Amino acid sequence: MRRAGTFIGLSLLASTLGLLGCSGPDFFGGGEEPSLSRVTAEGEDSPAAGEEATPEEDWSHIPVPPADGPLLAALSMRSPIYPKPTRGAQPMGYLRAGARVPRSKEPVSQRDCKGGWYAIRPVGFMCADKDATTDLEHPIVRSLRVEPNQSMPMPYKYAFVRAIAPNYLRVPTKAQQLEYEMNLERHLRSYSRMQAKWDALDVGANDVPLDERGHAIGGIPDHVIPMDMSVRYGGDGHDEVPWWLENGERKIPNISHFKAPEYAIIADRIKRHAGVALIGTFVAGEGADSRRFAITTDARLIPADKLKADSGSPFHGYDISKVGLPVAFARKAGATWWDLKGGKLTRGERLGWREFIPLTGKVQNIQGVRMVESRSGRWLRSEDLKTAVKPRTLPSFARRDTRWIDIGIVSQTLVLWEGDRPVYATLVSTGRDGMGDPTKTLSTPRGTFEVYQKHVTTTMDSQEADHEFELRDVPWVMYFKGGYAIHGAYWHDDFGRARSHGCINLAPVDARIVFQWASPHVPEHWHAAYTGEQVEDGTRIHIHP
Repeated sequence: MRRAGTFIGLSLLASTLGLLGCSGPDFFGGGEEPSLSRVTAEGEDSPAAGEEATPEEDWSHIPVPPADGPLLAALSMRSPIYPKPTRGAQPMGYLRAGARVPRSKEPVSQRDCKGGWYAIRPVGFMCADKDATTDLEHPIVRSLRVEPNQSMPMPYKYAFVRAIAPNYLRVPTKAQQLEYEMNLERHLRSYSRMQAKWDALDVGANDVPLDERGHAIGGIPDHVIPMDMSVRYGGDGHDEVPWWLENGERKIPNISHFKAPEYAIIADRIKRHAGVALIGTFVAGEGADSRRFAITTDARLIPADKLKADSGSPFHGYDISKVGLPVAFARKAGATWWDLKGGKLTRGERLGWREFIPLTGKVQNIQGVRMVESRSGRWLRSEDLKTAVKPRTLPSFARRDTRWIDIGIVSQTLVLWEGDRPVYATLVSTGRDGMGDPTKTLSTPRGTFEVYQKHVTTTMDSQEADHEFELRDVPWVMYFKGGYAIHGAYWHDDFGRARSHGCINLAPVDARIVFQWASPHVPEHWHAAYTGEQVEDGTRIHIHP
């Protein structure tokens, strides 16, 4: 996938990626992997407030702020966290606007930071300036209170754009809507007539019941969890215009990547088929034609009648800690069970698409067809399955309880391992050019890598579905080589078939499981974390044919 080209340093990074279909991670002004430091245990002495330090000073003696201490809040979409109180260090992660995290009571330094550097929980330092504040009544902090819900496969409410739309910065009047939206009256007539059909919901990822580990309970549910128009667009059931948008004004600055003057009505337009994440919704007054608007994560507005709420694929993998390998998934609709009696095969009932089947490992060539035996004693044609098998030789790092990820490009499977024990298996979508050269084709690189960045969500610019469109807030992103990542894909339900531009696509339920199982850990309230010195290494990923 290609990340949006608006972030710092991306153009330089893109030039090094060549034909890579996935985009590179967004460092704050640099292209090298970030290094890390850490703060230490509570109770050690810290420098006096505002005390200056020499560049060589060790900051590891600063105590970890207590969980019930004062808070620091983020003011930008990527408020950087540093391993030391200096802008010369590479960031180790970031907070998203509105997120609040416990901080030290006083600044630990004020060098190169007018508001002072604060230690934050559980590690790192932030500068209280344009990116962060100790003022919890700051307009941005008051207005952006919705953090991603990391207990759900889809951490935000999502939608696709059904018709090109402005990204409004303020509630537009009827006249302004007619000015900025082509053929608006015709669109509204069509929406009024087709609303029930257009707004119908499919069973999605957040409809899947989960256990305490986040694993799916049972198969794919038959029914959608009912949601009113407020909830489906990120609201809480109240449709009032937010205080920061009252009377046609905007009481917070534009924090999106698209820069616009303060008086602007819109900040860019969004194309049809783009994907967006939403944190709120409201119904505007009569002056705005009583129209419903949805609020995106960067505090822009999109008319809800130009959105189609999206629920993500409900597909998911399975815990295999007890059944082990091999396991398989039915690769197509119409595949059937077979019964073997007296050396002859009798066709049985049909399998469900991507039905999960534990296998014995027994293989026979019967009547010229390669057949495999299921744990139930029935047989299946090997060609009807996507099969995950145990490697002939385990990697040298597969020891004790070391966690690692095994991905097969031909089989389109992913298996989570703890040492020599497989614990979870599912289907993926890797690069659509299969076993091609990743430097010349849209293929996934092969080899052994380590996760070096994790983002709860991040925006990508993609051609994943043979269209060019923006995908905002792609969930559960783990970068492992340059711009290649494992991530959730809310825009398709084609897992088990190679189709990406090189990244490894997972269904949202699976992506969340893998993200939370793998290292490095993303601390509470953080939106991203990077591996580095003095911090746990990233989980290894072994990608093979």
